[in-house]
Amino acid sequence: MGLLALPFSTFLGYHMSMANTNTTHTVSAALAAVVFIFSSLLASPCGVSAAGAAYQELASRVEVTGVPVPAVPEVSRAAVSGRGKAGKMNLKGVSAIVAMSDDALAAATPDQKLEMLRTLILRSYPNQRPPSDGPRDQEELEEAIIRILASAPDAASFDRLYYRLNHTSLYTSVTYQSRIRDLAERARASVKPGDWEGLRRYVDTVTGTAHSGRNLIKFLIDGQAVMKEAGPLLMAAKNSIHIEIFQLQADRIGWGLAEILSEKAKAGVAVRFLIDGFGSNVDNEPGVRKLIAFLRESGAEVIVKEPPLLKGHLDHRKIVVIDGKAGFTGGMNIGEHYQEDWHDQQTLVIGPAVARLQEAFLERWQAAGGQVPSGGDLFPALMEYPAGAETQVVGHMGNRDQNIKAMYLRAIGTAQSSIRIATPYFADKDVVKALCLAAKRGVRVQLVFPEKNNQKLVQSAANASYPALIKAGVEIYEYKERMAHLKVAVIDGRWATFGSSNLDARSLINNDELNLIVTDPRVAGDIERRLFDVDIRKSDRVIEYSPGLGDYVAGQLGGFL
Repeated sequence: MGLLALPFSTFLGYHMSMANTNTTHTVSAALAAVVFIFSSLLASPCGVSAAGAAYQELASRVEVTGVPVPAVPEVSRAAVSGRGKAGKMNLKGVSAIVAMSDDALAAATPDQKLEMLRTLILRSYPNQRPPSDGPRDQEELEEAIIRILASAPDAASFDRLYYRLNHTSLYTSVTYQSRIRDLAERARASVKPGDWEGLRRYVDTVTGTAHSGRNLIKFLIDGQAVMKEAGPLLMAAKNSIHIEIFQLQADRIGWGLAEILSEKAKAGVAVRFLIDGFGSNVDNEPGVRKLIAFLRESGAEVIVKEPPLLKGHLDHRKIVVIDGKAGFTGGMNIGEHYQEDWHDQQTLVIGPAVARLQEAFLERWQAAGGQVPSGGDLFPALMEYPAGAETQVVGHMGNRDQNIKAMYLRAIGTAQSSIRIATPYFADKDVVKALCLAAKRGVRVQLVFPEKNNQKLVQSAANASYPALIKAGVEIYEYKERMAHLKVAVIDGRWATFGSSNLDARSLINNDELNLIVTDPRVAGDIERRLFDVDIRKSDRVIEYSPGLGDYVAGQLGGFL
């Protein structure tokens, strides 16, 4: 598959503060928007070609460096298939679970244990009078919850259960919460610095996803670099274009993308576009609704995921898959604001990991009511590249698991020499604690935050953690040039993760998110040189900080932001 040199370019925009352009749509500071985007050289809804010249000139000034990407050879005949789904356990009730022997628990699968735990937690009423049909022996029920958790043979097996349960419900299901807390701390303490193979096995077990072999990875910084790769691939699509985004703007960038998708849909390409209704403010933005109507009239399928009542579960992922062979993911939105003003990142992936991106998109598409025809070319044969980078796709389903949080905490514990993290939204106490512990054992920890954050409340929550981080020896830098919206981490110069997930509760718990893990010193080193080394030079280091009352209050709310 080659990249066609077409006079079209597509921009991947930046994350925007929804309150920045929307006075009628107030967004909680906790909801920092992000979305993926492909956009384009477009000018208006009436002409792709009219925008081509201006953006072509802009693209010509872009120099993309990094890990060399060889010419893409012919794909192999080994098809990449999707993952299977585990069946449910037929439980006979609370009493049967409580009476299970240690041998029976040891023989149960993780999914069976998870179902048992959810059943018991639902029926547990510590320090309260249970309903008439509730368990008669609360002590035995609580003991069964602890026994199931403790039956996990290792940390990964424990965390596969722990990070799939609602922690508020879990901890309040027992009288002595320290018993669960001790099990969780024991699992975290089992990590061995430098055990990268152990980290790989851990992530495989906890997330239920396997590595996707060696892929071609192109780490793209800012809209100009992304545009140079995205435009030709979109215009060359033959079978399908799938896009999942959080925020879409109906400006020349959004309309430019719409023009390209319209043209491809009319040519017979299956275009499927999944939009988060809250993130894109569809109900209150006539321009966005007009753009969606235009796409549908062109033959594209568009699904707007309805905003949840309390904004507790949003689709924050950014995925683009073209012909099932090339994919993009990262932290960028669709719109002029993100393309030109913000500092952000997107990654081009070619190889077996694209099948995982396709799978992730189709799962959410079908969950939102979309139809997918059987057969077809959704999962073409893909090949692994011997000179490529080890890649894994890790997804997190909001309010159902905490896969990305588990991944981060274990990776931080695995670090031996260095941790470098860039994120705009940082308010998770477990992550703060893990970083402090790493710094205290001699790991050099560097955090890069935007100096001027578009979400002031979340910035205050991050500021509240500054004294503890600085005291532990963590280096904190505030990027001065513009709003930085990247979500990137590199550890020990060999392991990297990047994608849509921030390090706040909304991303780590509530939203749907997706990150890539790349284990390759070439990619990690490239990111360090082109991103962290450059951005730290453009930042001021925070040597000391005294939180104000607003910081303190925001810090206490950090678990909800």
